[in-house]
Amino acid sequence: MKKSNQIFPFKDASVMDALFPFFILIQKDMKIVRVGRSITKLGLGKIGEPFLNHFTVERPRETNTFEEIKRQDCALFILEVHDKIGFKFRGQMYYDAPNDQLYFLGSPLLKSFDDLKEVELILTDFALHDNINQFLFSMQMMISSLKDSKNIADSLEKSNRVLQQKNEELQNFAHILSHDLKTPIRGVLTLSEFMQEDIENNQMDEVNSHIEAIKRRVIRMNGLIEGILDFSKIGMLKSKKESIDLNVLINEIFEDAITKENIVCTIKTKLPIIHNVRVLFVQLFSNLISNAVKHNDKEQGGITVDYKASKDFHEFSVADNGPGIAKSYHEKIFKLYQTLNEDEEIDSTGVGLSIVKKIITVLNGTITLESKLNEGTTFYIKIPNS
Repeated sequence: MKKSNQIFPFKDASVMDALFPFFILIQKDMKIVRVGRSITKLGLGKIGEPFLNHFTVERPRETNTFEEIKRQDCALFILEVHDKIGFKFRGQMYYDAPNDQLYFLGSPLLKSFDDLKEVELILTDFALHDNINQFLFSMQMMISSLKDSKNIADSLEKSNRVLQQKNEELQNFAHILSHDLKTPIRGVLTLSEFMQEDIENNQMDEVNSHIEAIKRRVIRMNGLIEGILDFSKIGMLKSKKESIDLNVLINEIFEDAITKENIVCTIKTKLPIIHNVRVLFVQLFSNLISNAVKHNDKEQGGITVDYKASKDFHEFSVADNGPGIAKSYHEKIFKLYQTLNEDEEIDSTGVGLSIVKKIITVLNGTITLESKLNEGTTFYIKIPNS
């Protein structure tokens, strides 16, 4: 017949404490007879109190009586502590046959080294018989290593995201350099060849028109290059913030942007004085207003800048009475180098609104638009006022 898991306890309690500081001695009526010094330090399992007042046997299941525990030969016991101390206990129950008592010999089931700090335990509170000190030291080193590894992994993930973003931008730049910039260059070359032929054939009437066409292509190419440089700078600016009177700034932009006599620009509501990086707001409103001027197709064009203050945001709008933008293009227009105009149209580089979008992102704001074909477009901008 198989013998039960038995123990022959030391009569000297100090020896038991030295070897098993987390021991609990239970008598047949399930009351606690004695506990180890570390159990005492935690304030658990006072002598004479019922064992089940402080602990629940979580494993093996349905083990709640003296006889049921006694029958669990060599089983691993997990004790749930009623007092919330952040961890459970694990160990074994041994039967002291001469005294008809049960010994629980175990240690805390730690989740992290921080558990020790919470209950003010130190390494000397643990038994040496099962090398628990070495275990805890190893666990501390492992946790420290895992934290370092996680920090490294987080840093690498962040770097990868930045690299991915930069790669996407480089791909966009490569597209421009390989296609969009080649287009006006090829046009200039073709027109130069036409000019050469006209001069050789003494057909000087066409030469001037070719020169004007070359100028238009060079202007477009210059605008494209400047757009690339502007776009690459947004988000990398480390300029100091300053006080900006947006009324003065917008009027300066109006003056620079109005290239058509039939365009009227208006500030509907007085704009605020804000504290921020000036160049961001110059680029933001310059691109919106110059776009509205360039593409206005009405005999009498109009551009209106309006403002509304709210608790958390500065809310601006830039409205025009131009050709409008179809709903299907409302997202496309903010993508880099996307234009709704023909390639030959002067200054239609498709860079302006992507610069606007990037500035809004840098400022932690939002931009939306409403538009009706042949009636006009309104851009709505919200920027945090802090």
